[in-house]
Amino acid sequence: MGEHTDFQNLLVQLQSTDNEARTQAETAYDAIPSSSRFTLLLQMINDKNVPSQSRHMAAILGRRLLVNDYASAFEALPDETKVAAKQRLLLGIVHETENLMRRKIADLAAELARMQYDDDGNSEWPEFLQFLLECSNSSDIGLREVGCHLFAAVPSVFGNQQAGSLPIIGQFLGRAIADPSHYELRASGVRALAAFIAQNATESAVLQALKELVPMTLQTISNAIEADPDDDVMLKALVDIADTAYKYLRPYLNAVLELCYKIVRNEELVEPQRHLALEVIVTLAENLPAGVRKSAPIVESLVGTLLKLMTEMEEENDWNEADTMEEEDDSSNALTAELALDRLSCALSGQHVLNEIIRTVPGMLQNADWKQRYAGLMAISACSEGSSKLMETMLGSVLEAVVPRLTDPHPRVRYAACNSVGQMASDFGPKLQKNHHSIVLPALVQVLDDSVPRVQANAGAALVNFCEKVPQHILTNYLEGLVAKLEQIMNAKFQEMVQHGRKLVLMQIVTTVAAVADAAEKRFSPYYDRFMPILKYIMENAVHKDLRLLRGKTIECISLIGLAVGKEKFINDVGPVMNLLMATQTQNETDASGDDDDSQASYMISAWARICKLLGRDFENYLPVVMPQVLKSACIKPEICILDNDEADTVESDLDWQVVKLGEDRNYAIRTSGLEDKATACQMLVCYAREMKESFAPYCQQVLDIMVPLLDFYFNDEVRSAAAECLPYLLGSLKARQPEAVVAAWARVHKSLLRAITNEPERDVVAEHLLALAGSIETVGKECVTNEQLNEIRGLLDRLFHEHFEKSDERVAKRNDEDFDECEEERLMTEKDEDEYVLSKMCDVVHAVFVTFGEGALPFFQQLIVFCVKLLEPGRPWSDLQWGICLWDDVIEFGGAQSWQFREFFLPTFMQAVHHQQPDVRQAVVYGIGVAAIHGGPEYNAVLPNFVAPLIQLIEAPDAKSSDNNLCTENAISAITKFMKHRPECLPQGEAGVVALIPRWLNWLPIWDDSVETEHVYGYLCDLIEANVPALLGPDNANLPRIVKVIAEAMATGGLSETSNSDNRTKSTTASGDNPTPQQNGLSAAPKLSAYQRCVFILRHVQSNSSLVEACVNQLSEDQREAVNSALMGQ
Repeated sequence: MGEHTDFQNLLVQLQSTDNEARTQAETAYDAIPSSSRFTLLLQMINDKNVPSQSRHMAAILGRRLLVNDYASAFEALPDETKVAAKQRLLLGIVHETENLMRRKIADLAAELARMQYDDDGNSEWPEFLQFLLECSNSSDIGLREVGCHLFAAVPSVFGNQQAGSLPIIGQFLGRAIADPSHYELRASGVRALAAFIAQNATESAVLQALKELVPMTLQTISNAIEADPDDDVMLKALVDIADTAYKYLRPYLNAVLELCYKIVRNEELVEPQRHLALEVIVTLAENLPAGVRKSAPIVESLVGTLLKLMTEMEEENDWNEADTMEEEDDSSNALTAELALDRLSCALSGQHVLNEIIRTVPGMLQNADWKQRYAGLMAISACSEGSSKLMETMLGSVLEAVVPRLTDPHPRVRYAACNSVGQMASDFGPKLQKNHHSIVLPALVQVLDDSVPRVQANAGAALVNFCEKVPQHILTNYLEGLVAKLEQIMNAKFQEMVQHGRKLVLMQIVTTVAAVADAAEKRFSPYYDRFMPILKYIMENAVHKDLRLLRGKTIECISLIGLAVGKEKFINDVGPVMNLLMATQTQNETDASGDDDDSQASYMISAWARICKLLGRDFENYLPVVMPQVLKSACIKPEICILDNDEADTVESDLDWQVVKLGEDRNYAIRTSGLEDKATACQMLVCYAREMKESFAPYCQQVLDIMVPLLDFYFNDEVRSAAAECLPYLLGSLKARQPEAVVAAWARVHKSLLRAITNEPERDVVAEHLLALAGSIETVGKECVTNEQLNEIRGLLDRLFHEHFEKSDERVAKRNDEDFDECEEERLMTEKDEDEYVLSKMCDVVHAVFVTFGEGALPFFQQLIVFCVKLLEPGRPWSDLQWGICLWDDVIEFGGAQSWQFREFFLPTFMQAVHHQQPDVRQAVVYGIGVAAIHGGPEYNAVLPNFVAPLIQLIEAPDAKSSDNNLCTENAISAITKFMKHRPECLPQGEAGVVALIPRWLNWLPIWDDSVETEHVYGYLCDLIEANVPALLGPDNANLPRIVKVIAEAMATGGLSETSNSDNRTKSTTASGDNPTPQQNGLSAAPKLSAYQRCVFILRHVQSNSSLVEACVNQLSEDQREAVNSALMGQ
């Protein structure tokens, strides 16, 4: 096969249209060693007797070979062979007469040149740069063009000589871009500039040195469009610059916007040109929003143009009868303009976009042309997210204009009205649902009777959006009528499917029923039997491949209904439903027709997880059947390929693929359709590990093997987040059933999480990884965490703290930027919120170390103390102060008496922060005061009395129980409670002060928001009741009705429940663990009982005294009585 002729024949076979012949040729080609292949391909390229098509194929294969297997294909060759290959490539470029072939040889040479640079920018092929410069100065226009092409392909070609070569680069590119005679050279010059600027987008010196090329480039683009309206090469390059190196265009932003808007509104140009110019504007709006907002006239004019483009729709004769979702043409003016309006609105935060919408859309909605009405409604949908703050103030008037269109005479307008209402239900929920339900919900229900399937289905979709954010008490008022209508439509559409095979509306109604059940929860129970039989019938009988999606949605609906109504109602159907699911799973595994694109798979995986959540440990028997499919989906490998620009253009139109540009004529494409299933499967594994606890242990090692590598799965954020979230649960399962495996598993998790956090690009995912690290530390305990690992964790936190303060300084600097405005401030605040979230999880990691090591964590903490002090500095954001105080709370709580040595760092701040205007800051310091009362040494007696008056002031403030202040107030009540119990000497008058304070303290109750503080406070209340303290009970137990009401309210609001004493971020102390005072009134109080259990015993005691019952029960509300009865029956 090594013979020249044989290989030439093989290239011909690789291009065969006969699949079998081509497959055999591919097998034979792959069998040739990579280095031999590369040599043979070079021979084909340089042999001009070989047919042109085969030479092209050889160049393409050679480039792919270097991309995929450089080490074997080229690096393994003898040095003299490598030198000769490089020379032959450069000579091939010079002597090639066919332009397309010359470019393909250049691409191959560029690919090889990219591989020749080391980390310091030194090249093993210096002749390549020399060749490029010679081409740029050649009298041969073709070689000058190739020089630009090579530079675009290898913009790092100057390596470590780049800084000193900027004048040469500027001259080289400027001569090409401004060439008066040759369009191809100008286009290549613009592409090269775009590639080089993108490569150096953060290098201010480069941007400054080449800034004079921007006006030249804009003029060249303008001239090119006038000369050849069909060519879009230069505009694509401008899009690349706007996307990756927008700062380069900032000094000429207005000129760029004017040029591009001129192109957008020029109706004589072809659509791709106009769309690319629009893309430049929108991309700049996203990257330079404040700068674009300064060009308000252009923005408002552009919105008007977009509204006009959105009306450019075609009539579709069969639209009314179609039984499929509307297929949108990505290349149409209407959809391109709609998407641009959406992005523009989000980027510019509304006002400039909304001005034109307010002026124009009302008239469009009244226009006799249905296309105008349709476009107006879709415009409202498009800008509602980005303009939500402004539109929210006029929501009533917007709905008054939109809702009547639900009965428009034209079906496509009704369809758009459903779309608009549904979008607003998402963007303005739950305010829309709370304030406008009487207008919106009945109108949508009415459209469910529409005669056009697509309109019916879209009304159902809008109802799903409405239900996602509707308060349950509002939905309940409409539930009977809504359910009746859904039942009617479902039955009718089921018959229609059976008789005519039409299923669009039925599939949507199934989803809508699921959404209603999910929102109604237990209140859906009366309607359960009206839907479950038909849903089970569909699930059992919709087995044809064409019905897989319907069956999948039905499976989803059944599981959501089951989760909504609860285990008791669903239990009789769980067995049959699980049997059907398992039968499907078994069938898919054995059926030859099964395939990886089975649309049921993701629905089944999610349904199993919901049923697992419902059944808890009872789900264990099903794990052997459900796990194979979940694991298979979690292991889906993304399909990735490297493409040139022509191939990328072809793939981009496929919705299942996403194309990412790597450089000039280099792109990678990833098949996204499987990624959603992978993410769903990973999230379900989290559910199983969390719900099944130690019962999941048999699968832990296998799931660890899957999840740990997925921490670095950069194709999908949800996969990485799920992988991290799962880890503490897996470690917990192993610890319960296979403790000998925990040390090795933790070592692996620790190493992988630290690497993932360091490399993670998304701030929210960084936070989730940190939370997983904290959970893992607490789970495995100090027996598993080594000093070396602790030191590595400390190093990670050190880097993250530095990063936090640097980002904060950068935001301060940006406020002095020329483009800073109110909208930019809003964006900076969003960025601050993201950093604050990361900081909170950093504090969680420190907290986990304290929980695990107690006082032994102080040396770890002392290495971070400089950051903890810096967080408390005056002038820092209040969120820094809040989390800084939380860190010191941990020092006090877990450091105990040893925390006193650090008092100078935090006590002055505590004294000031107790009066801080931000409730979250006050809450943090008040909690710290409370833990000091319990855990601080006797030295704290010198300072704690100073906090009593401020705490009482907080508790008794007029707005103490407001939604903003209540959590802080409850912490203050708990802190005083801890003083009363643990530090009475710190109260005025000592022990006597406690007795005097008790009646006042009782009037502060109930509390319910903070479950940990509720445990402390109600634990102390039980202490006092069980000790028969007169100051609490009052003369002749006169206060008992009040006490019962306090307990009942806490139970009714969920503050006191069987699960209410769970950990609450920094709070791990359980009040009821303290031994209560010995009893005098016959009540039993075991020290290990929770406050809830003790309160139930007290209620039972009251219940046994008929003379007390009436006085105590009559003053309770209905909810309070129901909560008390439930507690008494449950225990």
